[in-house]
Amino acid sequence: MPKSRRSSGFTLLELLVVLTLLVILLSLAAPSILAPLRSQRLKSAADTICAEFSKARVEAMESGRVRMFRFQKDTGNYQVEPWLRASDTQENNLVGEGDRVVGNSLITQSVEAATRQAELPEGVVFMGEQVDIDMRSYETTDGQIAEGGSADQSRPILFYPDGTTSDAMVVLKSEDGSMRMVKLRGLTGIAKIAEVESTEDLSL
Repeated sequence: MPKSRRSSGFTLLELLVVLTLLVILLSLAAPSILAPLRSQRLKSAADTICAEFSKARVEAMESGRVRMFRFQKDTGNYQVEPWLRASDTQENNLVGEGDRVVGNSLITQSVEAATRQAELPEGVVFMGEQVDIDMRSYETTDGQIAEGGSADQSRPILFYPDGTTSDAMVVLKSEDGSMRMVKLRGLTGIAKIAEVESTEDLSL
């Protein structure tokens, strides 16, 4: 009588054991794989903010109008737009049609067209900011900059037509807790990136 041969290949039990081992190995290796990825995202976010600062400065110089950078705290959302003074809207309220004011529509459309909204890479958020308040920024914003940002909005960083900006610092935070800051030099408009080792580093 011929001997029965064992079928070649893996049994279902053997496949389950192999898959279980793979899952365990991947879970152990995940932190070492994700850490460089998170670090790269944080670096990319800081580079993006530097580029946005540079672009806002050029836009202010070319348009002859003050530009403003502002972000939403604890998120990756930010926007760059023209700074509107109270007098800008008051002057445009002079034109009306009966009881309906139509003068503001023109300036609103202009601001919307010049507004740029964007978001940081996934997993990176704005932690906070410091903006130096001088007489020029105080007068430009009619004192609003001194009041600080709201609960969810940052204090505005201003870019002037002469190429200067606010002295400011923006802090970015990755989901693993690591941080980087972007420092903006007001006189030159140059932005630099620095790592945050401790809270003592968070100063202009």
